[in-house]
Amino acid sequence: MNKITETQLESTQLKRLAAQQQLYTDAKTVQKIQGVLNILGPLILAVCVNHLGMSRVYAIYYGIIVTLLNILWLTPWQKSLQKKAAGIQELFDCDVLELNWREIVAGPRLGVEIVEKYALKHRREDPNYFKLKDWYAKNVGELPLYVARIACQRENCSWDAELRLRYRRLIMGILVVLAMLTIFVGIKGGFSVEKFTLVVVAPLIPAFVLGIRQYKGFTESATRKYELIKSAIGLWEKALEGTAPEELTSASRNLQDAIYNNRRENPLILDSFYEFFKKEDEELMYKTAGELVEEAKVRLP
Repeated sequence: MNKITETQLESTQLKRLAAQQQLYTDAKTVQKIQGVLNILGPLILAVCVNHLGMSRVYAIYYGIIVTLLNILWLTPWQKSLQKKAAGIQELFDCDVLELNWREIVAGPRLGVEIVEKYALKHRREDPNYFKLKDWYAKNVGELPLYVARIACQRENCSWDAELRLRYRRLIMGILVVLAMLTIFVGIKGGFSVEKFTLVVVAPLIPAFVLGIRQYKGFTESATRKYELIKSAIGLWEKALEGTAPEELTSASRNLQDAIYNNRRENPLILDSFYEFFKKEDEELMYKTAGELVEEAKVRLP
């Protein structure tokens, strides 16, 4: 009844999925670099100052340099990669779900060159795009397009909502452990208050700022996710109540704008954490999609 399941398997669409996956991976690599610079670096530096006689002035300079690197280079670089990934995923969704491209929201369509560049890089690990096939559940193909589209958007809204809350708790745990480790280093090293502040606390300030920003970001991200879920559920109910297809298509286009903006602004989840829960989340997604399809078959006018 629609071409979603066929279109998503076309070479062009698989390349787009590969490119957006690679861009997100690259953005997460930048995030890992920030983690090393912000957390491990200061701790190693504190040991060097205390045991190797390195001047404490270097610790202060280190904190300043890392802060500037975060503000001027690493964070903008990460955001740029993430924005490109969201733009490419929007290309995929607009073609697969048959929605018009909205330039006022997502900007100009990204060129084929960017897609090819990052898809090629992704193919080194997944040459046949095996992990990217059937992005949307196959059974949505049994529904009229204007209903199947909403089912897919509902998948997008629901995906990783709970995962973000789990990741937020992980960040809080890391911050607590880091604070305890900082105190331990100060006590174990016999630091004076002045030396402890200059050598340990000052260089770690960027790490705490980054962690708090991440925690706040995931809190806001989870809130946005649940708002999107509510909107998608409301739109789904309208579809099953017999709302005109033209009205539903317009509403879907507006919902897609919110989905794109959420992807662009979402803080990133590291791949190792994501992969740990991926199988469970995918099973839930496909099960939910099946239930939605059966519900639609019963309730559609």
